Amino acid sequence: MIVVRKDRVMEPLRGQMLFSAKDGTRAYRLVDAFLRPHPHLDGLYDSMEEAFGEAIGWLDGLEADAGLASIGLEVRTSNGDWRTIRQPVQLLCPWPLAA
Repeated sequence: MIVVRKDRVMEPLRGQMLFSAKDGTRAYRLVDAFLRPHPHLDGLYDSMEEAFGEAIGWLDGLEADAGLASIGLEVRTSNGDWRTIRQPVQLLCPWPLAA
């Protein structure tokens, strides 16, 4: 489908691309309650499971304040921007592990 807008022909519309690189790999990062990169969990992760696994491991036995314990997730888009895919909430239960 071609989109025409005010005498201009624009590029065809494509579906959402939530990939970090042209090869199609995704990158995830954890964010704090203010949607900023988490100050203690600031790495890049290959999967949601890996990111939340590290977050739960970090929180285990730690009495973090609500701001640090509220953790969300972002994915890097094809143009390098970050898109929030999980709003920050307190992680109170274990992340389910694959059998």
